[in-house]
Amino acid sequence: MKRLPQKTSLVTQTAAVIREEIEAGRWTSWLPGEHELCAQLHVSRTTVRAALEELSRQQIIKSHQGRRREIIVRKSSRLKTKSNRVVILMPDPLQGMMFRAFLIDRMREHLAKEGYLLETHVSRVPFRARSAQEMEKLATMLNPAGWVLMSSPEALQKWFADRHLPCVIAGTRFHGIDLPSVDVDYGAVCHHAVGKFLSRGHQRIVLLNPHPGAAGEAVTEAGFQKAALEAKARGVEGTVVTHNGTVENIRSRLDTLMARREPPTGFLVSRARHALTVLCYMSQKGFRVPKDVAIISRDHETFLEDVIPSMARYSNKSSVLAARLSRTVIEMVHGTNRSVDYKIMSQFVPGETLG
Repeated sequence: MKRLPQKTSLVTQTAAVIREEIEAGRWTSWLPGEHELCAQLHVSRTTVRAALEELSRQQIIKSHQGRRREIIVRKSSRLKTKSNRVVILMPDPLQGMMFRAFLIDRMREHLAKEGYLLETHVSRVPFRARSAQEMEKLATMLNPAGWVLMSSPEALQKWFADRHLPCVIAGTRFHGIDLPSVDVDYGAVCHHAVGKFLSRGHQRIVLLNPHPGAAGEAVTEAGFQKAALEAKARGVEGTVVTHNGTVENIRSRLDTLMARREPPTGFLVSRARHALTVLCYMSQKGFRVPKDVAIISRDHETFLEDVIPSMARYSNKSSVLAARLSRTVIEMVHGTNRSVDYKIMSQFVPGETLG
């Protein structure tokens, strides 16, 4: 959407943004629902509803009981100006992902200073196998100044790279993809984690990694294997165990591992919620944490701050990631740094699960 709603006169500003999009022809007959508009504009439902009422009074839209708002004023004959929107494409809504929500909110502030609106488009469809024609339709419909891909599979990254669309990957890019990316240095995280386990006397160490995963999971696996190989002379045995992300599958993998004659004593877990699953499993099965088993989470989510025993983990400041992502987006929109790969260093947060 052409302009970002400002805090001053937020309802009026929001109404102006919606009106401009109607005049530009983005919506032709019906407006999206209130929830979708809230997500795209990053304003409350109360603000959106008041803005829609204002547009109704201006006879730009018309309300119908139990239906979406009908557009009365059609596409303007004005020449369409260059889009000032940047669209984040993601497969899942932000509920339950507080770090990602904070990251997007901070990016919104950075980009607003440069005159850009940050809009989210949440749909699993672009992240599944789909025809090029359907992707073209989505790109034509949204038509932003630039794109940001979150949790993107290789096929989606390749689709944007092949068409030379202005795009930044918020995450790790796959090999051969000519797009800028910003992500955590997972190789450095794995090297540090293996050292932490070794310093506590753990030699049988497991990386619990989702499969199939994003490119970051592949980098994590490679980094873990490299770190374990370097520590092999000191007796370290590193094992990569993959799972499909379900509690049942993780439980099955852990049953097999802990039934060994010499079970692992250190677990590096890629996802924060899966680290919580491992911690609960060990408690249920009677393994003492950290005396019998130590756990480190590669990622951080705010719910880990409330876990007992406290979770050892790696944390990233949303402000640092947002600033780097925002700068990369602006550079991308301006046509520079098409294939720069930025890596952000994580901070280790000590916890009782490591001891």
